[in-house]
Amino acid sequence: MRKQKSECNDPAFFDEMFSTVDDLCLAMYDGEYPYVLPLNFARQGQAIYIHCDLQGRKLDCIRQNPHVAFTLVADVTIHREKSTTYFKSLCGKGTACIIEDEAEKGRALDAIAQRYAALCPQPAPKSSIKRTAIVRIDIEELTGKRSLPSGAA
Repeated sequence: MRKQKSECNDPAFFDEMFSTVDDLCLAMYDGEYPYVLPLNFARQGQAIYIHCDLQGRKLDCIRQNPHVAFTLVADVTIHREKSTTYFKSLCGKGTACIIEDEAEKGRALDAIAQRYAALCPQPAPKSSIKRTAIVRIDIEELTGKRSLPSGAA
């Protein structure tokens, strides 16, 4: 990272970002160009879970190359008079795998549903396990960055 003063690799910062940011942008290899999507997610330990349809471009990309990157961004404030932007961000890399085990799929769907419970108070129906694909991303690298106003924590 070029600006070392902006670097923030404190595990508490990572936990804060994963627990407060609603959307994760996932980048996958898709031939000539990257394929990037904003997604709902849940983190459990060193794994991130996402859900998707049983078929589609996302799964095709993961099958072709399981190496992925992701980012989360929070608290973006543009200060025109100072010609700067304040923000918090987290970038990571990992290896994605499509989960076949129904018990793990069920736990992942429950974690995602619980994370977004305020937006969707109904629990994930058990019947959705068979018609939903779950991808686990095993986190291999995390890097945090923040640019805050002077005196801000």
